[in-house]
Amino acid sequence: MQRGNTQIDRRTVLRNLALGVGGGLGLASVPAFAQMAGNVGNFEIASVEAFAVPRAIFVKITANDGTTGWGEAGHSGGRLVADVIRREIAPLYEGEDVFDGYGLWAKGYYEVDELGPGGLASQALAGVDCALWDLRGKLLGLPVWALLGGKVRNSFPVYGSFSRSQGSDGLMGPDEAARRAAEMMEEGFRAIKVRMAIREEGVDPVDDPTMPVARAVRQAIGDEVPLYVDANNGYRAARAIVIGKALYEELGVEVFEEPCAMHHYASTRAVSDACDIMVANGEHEYTPFAFRDLIEQARPDLLNPDVSKLSGLTPGIMVASMAYVHDLPISVHNARPTLLSAAHTHFVAWAETANRTQEHPGAIRLASLWDYFEDRMLPVDGIMQVPETPGLGLRPIEERIRADAS
Repeated sequence: MQRGNTQIDRRTVLRNLALGVGGGLGLASVPAFAQMAGNVGNFEIASVEAFAVPRAIFVKITANDGTTGWGEAGHSGGRLVADVIRREIAPLYEGEDVFDGYGLWAKGYYEVDELGPGGLASQALAGVDCALWDLRGKLLGLPVWALLGGKVRNSFPVYGSFSRSQGSDGLMGPDEAARRAAEMMEEGFRAIKVRMAIREEGVDPVDDPTMPVARAVRQAIGDEVPLYVDANNGYRAARAIVIGKALYEELGVEVFEEPCAMHHYASTRAVSDACDIMVANGEHEYTPFAFRDLIEQARPDLLNPDVSKLSGLTPGIMVASMAYVHDLPISVHNARPTLLSAAHTHFVAWAETANRTQEHPGAIRLASLWDYFEDRMLPVDGIMQVPETPGLGLRPIEERIRADAS
């Protein structure tokens, strides 16, 4: 494969991968591409661009040879996230070495962290970091999972995830939630999660929707289908323990996600200690340091990292390493269907402990985002296949993105 003035031998690259970082056992090591510096020419970042389209923020990075990489930033904040990328991160990265992996991430993180490492900064950096991984893969002619160090799985099961929230139209009742769960089963999913949308501002609601909705969904999908419930931070510990036990004992619910507010680690630990149900957390942890504290203090049974919030795939390596040494399973928080889902697919393919069923929003929610891509990466019959194409594996339609961007 010829790139600029440098000849890159795919077999040599793959052999170096095999001799360097491999699969789950190399989690704590440097990314595999860092060991291939001698096989790669000098590629610099020519430009970093951000596009805030309806319901997504996409990032494009162009190398000095014209090769491009694309990533997806965290969507909360919309144009504010795009502005952080344009004004704060782009000037830092332009002119830098494409293959300076951790160094680039750290340069961005420690420069913009005062903007809020649990918000705009991490969501913006996530899109840039994922776009860089896509770019590196395209320059080397390798999928991102190979750059991470290889894959431990070629495919994995996903569960269909939906929220009771209908935006300005309010919240689904039990019957509506049951119908939506049945629709997701018709899409091919063989496990379902319902997100209760209670949230901190309505903590411990008087008219608690969880058990009525969960009963209706269980009846709609049958007793044999795995069912997960996300409280969306909706309870204090005492109430969460009551609900967690009822979900497990009456309905056989497997996973109880974020039963308490994400910052109340002691409350989450109380629920995890008191209940047999698997307690999941991690969607709202924006740094590897927060994951360290979550694991040590909250003691969840399952980690839910989201690379669009966690500043990208680079810190995802650190979280996967922590999961590995603590023997904790990973089930990613994956609420966006296009570039973020693609990034998570490569992460799950590589991460040793990501052997649980993973989240997917389905083909209906946010389906309009696929209008920005030439191809799709969707599960079939509840199974996601790991791509072999270079980079993340999706080809954006840049003209449409630019036309709709603000």
